[in-house]
Amino acid sequence: MLIIDKIIAIWQSITFGTKFVLIMSTICCILDLLTNDQLFNVFVDIPNKTIYQFELWRLLIPQFFHGDIYNLTISLLGFLFCAIEVEKSYGTIPFFCDIFFKNLIIQIIYVILCFSLSYLTLEILDTQSFGFWNITFIYMMNKALNHYDEPQKFLCFPFSLQSKYYPPTFFLIMNIIEFPRLDLIAAAFFAFIEYQLFDGFMMKLSKGFVTKIEYSFPFKYFQSRQDFITCDQVNHSFVLDDVKLDQYHLEIGNISTVESKDQDQQKI
Repeated sequence: MLIIDKIIAIWQSITFGTKFVLIMSTICCILDLLTNDQLFNVFVDIPNKTIYQFELWRLLIPQFFHGDIYNLTISLLGFLFCAIEVEKSYGTIPFFCDIFFKNLIIQIIYVILCFSLSYLTLEILDTQSFGFWNITFIYMMNKALNHYDEPQKFLCFPFSLQSKYYPPTFFLIMNIIEFPRLDLIAAAFFAFIEYQLFDGFMMKLSKGFVTKIEYSFPFKYFQSRQDFITCDQVNHSFVLDDVKLDQYHLEIGNISTVESKDQDQQKI
């Protein structure tokens, strides 16, 4: 009973968006095993097939496919330790938007990278991008860039590393498991852009927009759950507040008005 109680307690501590990822990834893995890897071969991002065979759907959801139970377990363990913290910080709706948008951008960068390196060897066009390794790596990179000396537990292992050593260690391990993981290079490139331009998180949605989605289908049936992190529960310094958004628009309007006045005076 104690073991069951601990499992229940762990499950209840996981946030809603992260639970969705765990459940959907597990379902996709089971279906893939039942179909002898047919789903994996159809949905993972393989640049050669994505572009030359116009199978553009491969850019959309390869993160939910892992190939086997071993990859599924390692990938989701890494994702779990990063995702819960991110979802609690930014909210469930921005988290959902983030994991799908980030994946799409990473896959596009990955395909471009593979085609750029294909002059070295054509085999690189047949490499694969799959699982939640990419998004996990971005979350690790953001933490390393913001809190590089802060120690954090390394996945589920009983030791800690400083945040600045976490990404290179993770990158090395992932390439030992599956070589080459060029999609992690694409993820690192995106992480630097996100850090420089968006302070580490791109999906800074307005409070009004997030609230509207929370009360829309299908989230309106789940937003009252304890594990669903609403915009009222997060630190609003991470979310673009409506007042700040209006102020931003006002400042842009003032700038435009001043510029037009300067142009009129120059004409006179």
